[in-house]
Amino acid sequence: MKELEKWVKDGSVDTVIAAGIDLQGRLYGKRCAAAAFLNDLHQGVHTCDCNFGWDIERMLIPGLEFTGWHKGYGDMTGVPDWSTLRKYAWFDKTALVIFDTYDHDGNLVDIAPRSLLRKQVEKAKAMGFTVKAAPEIEFFLFKETLDGSRAKDYRNLEPMSRYISDYSIFRSSMDEWIIGPIRRALAASNVDIECNKAEWGHGQFEINLVYGDVLEIADRHVIFKHCVREMAALNDIQATFMAKWDSAHSGNGAHVHMSLWNGDTPAFPDEKGEHQMSKTMRHFLGGMMALCKDLQLFYMPSINSYKRIEDLSFAPSNVTWGGDNRTTSFRVAGHGKSMRLENRIPGSDANSHLIYAAMIASGLHGIENELEPVGPFVEANAYELENPPSLHRNLTQATEALDRSETVRTLLGDSVVDHYVGVARWEIAEFEKYVTDWERRRYFELI
Repeated sequence: MKELEKWVKDGSVDTVIAAGIDLQGRLYGKRCAAAAFLNDLHQGVHTCDCNFGWDIERMLIPGLEFTGWHKGYGDMTGVPDWSTLRKYAWFDKTALVIFDTYDHDGNLVDIAPRSLLRKQVEKAKAMGFTVKAAPEIEFFLFKETLDGSRAKDYRNLEPMSRYISDYSIFRSSMDEWIIGPIRRALAASNVDIECNKAEWGHGQFEINLVYGDVLEIADRHVIFKHCVREMAALNDIQATFMAKWDSAHSGNGAHVHMSLWNGDTPAFPDEKGEHQMSKTMRHFLGGMMALCKDLQLFYMPSINSYKRIEDLSFAPSNVTWGGDNRTTSFRVAGHGKSMRLENRIPGSDANSHLIYAAMIASGLHGIENELEPVGPFVEANAYELENPPSLHRNLTQATEALDRSETVRTLLGDSVVDHYVGVARWEIAEFEKYVTDWERRRYFELI
């Protein structure tokens, strides 16, 4: 708070964005006059609990216990986490502080994504661990304005390039006019970027965040996506983090690297262990693999998420593990202090806080129950492995698996599972109302 007071006094900040993390992994909240925020709002900003009760288009979802007409759509209190205060560098004289969400009794709202992650961080701490992580986030950019692409009904969009550009320095140089300012704005907003590259798809990019403590990284993950979308729009282009924006183009993944530490000592490496893995690492991986299908809704939260699952696509289709092998769902990566696990299941459309919470909850469950990794260590093509467990192929399967999982209900709580299952079932029902282009092309004339 003293830092904000200093910024206000020296005139570098006159606006404060007080924001929480919604169910879709987006920032929600209020823009506040900085002086008023310091005087009246620094202890808490009120927001309607509908922020956790509507879908991605802000359509109210019936049948949720937490919020609804039956409870009058009351307030929640967003209490600033002052450790998250930073400049919102791509807007003049603006700062951002992320808040945790509390109910009227002063308790963290258990279904809030940031609360879920906090709970798992605290559990890890009680077991003697700190958690570090970093994501690789993919997205597409288009030579389209927000209004223009909407007017086109998101058809025939012009990507930033029309050829495969993976790792091309020439292509990344051509796009540096927008990626460079994004990278610098994020750095000025305390979101450290490790590197960026052109990706496989036409107009596709990947940016990697610097490794760090998991709650801070989850926040940075959200801010990163927010910055990309806003800076693109402000420059008359458009970004999408859809898992699969077009059936003819590659998908957007959000590969998450994670490790456990005992203070300054990494808990994952063991030179004498198989594949140089400690028992802690093996069991953490075993837990993630054992529960990844039960928790797949948190990794792949939308109807569209499942269009990304294809064999020979670098997106995993089965529950497998290996070393330096991009055909598996989980990779054992690095060595020594850099030893970590990579989860390749999540798409870029997923909520970062829910991804990390699910990984930690399942991994710690694996440590507590000494679970072993599922199936063999895959050194070849995991897509050709004989009879591995298959990931769910649609949102309905993933939703029902979460609903039935007694283990996840124990780890996260019934209220959490019921809420996210209810939200997913609403999404499924909304999709099932609509006639798709595929149906018209297939049936209109020929049936």
